Amino acid sequence: MTRRTATPSARRPAALPVVLLALLALLGCVVGPAAPASAGGGPPGSDRDPRAAAAATAAAAAAPADPPPVAADAAGPDPDLPGPWQIGYRTVRIVDSSRPGRVLVTSLWYPARPDASAAPGTPLPGTSGTSGVNGVNGTNGPSGGPRAATESGAGGACPEVAAAGPAGLGGPGRPAFYPLVGNVGFPSASAVTDAAPAPGRFALVVFSHGSAGSRVQSAYLMEALASHGFLVAAPDHPGDTMTDAAAGREERQLALATDRPRDVSAVIDALTARSCLVASRVRRDEIGVVGFSFGGFTAVVSSIGVLSAPADRRIRASVGIAAATSPLPAASLAQVRVPTLLIGGTRDVNVPIARNVDRAFNLLVDSHPRMTVAVTGAVHNSFTEICRQAGLLGAAGIPAVLGMQVALTSAATCWWPRIAPADAHRLADRYTVAFLALHLRGEPGYARYLTSPEAGDARLATVRSSP
Repeated sequence: MTRRTATPSARRPAALPVVLLALLALLGCVVGPAAPASAGGGPPGSDRDPRAAAAATAAAAAAPADPPPVAADAAGPDPDLPGPWQIGYRTVRIVDSSRPGRVLVTSLWYPARPDASAAPGTPLPGTSGTSGVNGVNGTNGPSGGPRAATESGAGGACPEVAAAGPAGLGGPGRPAFYPLVGNVGFPSASAVTDAAPAPGRFALVVFSHGSAGSRVQSAYLMEALASHGFLVAAPDHPGDTMTDAAAGREERQLALATDRPRDVSAVIDALTARSCLVASRVRRDEIGVVGFSFGGFTAVVSSIGVLSAPADRRIRASVGIAAATSPLPAASLAQVRVPTLLIGGTRDVNVPIARNVDRAFNLLVDSHPRMTVAVTGAVHNSFTEICRQAGLLGAAGIPAVLGMQVALTSAATCWWPRIAPADAHRLADRYTVAFLALHLRGEPGYARYLTSPEAGDARLATVRSSP
């Protein structure tokens, strides 16, 4: 494809605040929260079964100490499949000192030792060095005690341990617990809470959820990234979660357009602050952002800034899944200079692929390389765990409004003629893992997976790229 060049504007367009008001209409029309998944094994046809967690944990003990090294020019592990690393999980709290009261409950997935067990006294990713079972000072997490000082100029303090899960679920050495709301959620089939971290440093990926979504709404993708050697951090964006929406306390969308990128930067601050133990596990020159829907918008603008949110120059790659980019002016998209991947569904009526993915591809003239993947038959929430989440309906504790949203969204997502959820997830795994492994970690062996799929998958995705 012929590459066009343009001189980006040195200033953000004055019309940007007005244009971003379109997010109110655009993102407000998305039906239902894009949230975690199902409990009790999920609905018929679910592509994951929580009963497999015990088998996964047992198999981990038999695995080699660390994945064997791969030659630089060799093909990377197939990103369609779980990677060679075991997966650890932890929930932390990050307090943004630059915005008083802004507390980011954040899920971490990380490469773990193969015994998949907690190692008492071992500093885990995202902790300030404490090793309490469910928190620093009690069963419900930190109780306001001293925390490590924030780095000069940083917005996020060292992460603090938060509660692992309700009623004993998700405790150390147990399958990770992914909440929908309150005590309602499901256990992971592969991630283990507080598993001893693998040695070494890893590329960091921050995930930004969709509007009225949650930090675990695409847990399948977070697990895939961690199993392929990434450290993944996914914060809840206060004022824009499913719980906030159900309680009627949503923040204004225009304010969120700036708060969200600042949340991403606060998470990066917290995980890279030299005063924090976790910084020794992060490759500071390998940081990317992945986002879904409004989170895809967040991922794209994080490296250039938007309104009062400054550009975060530490971000080296971005991935937007069903990303709501249509409100961004051409001059803003022309400022993006990091490698960008955009994934969309051909049947997405909430964030249509032509006005978002295709338009952005044409306007990201200084993003090298840039790439799009059009997934045939995918609708907006095909890239979330909504179809497993539907298995939670009927559980006590789900607010009626939230239950109705889940029911309506799953009905519009999970059955023919839409793509099978397992296929949509596998394609998101494939292209996100391979793109970040190649363009963030610099591993050329993953390039072979960034072409159009072959054989039976050829009808499922169309790939477009520009160097």
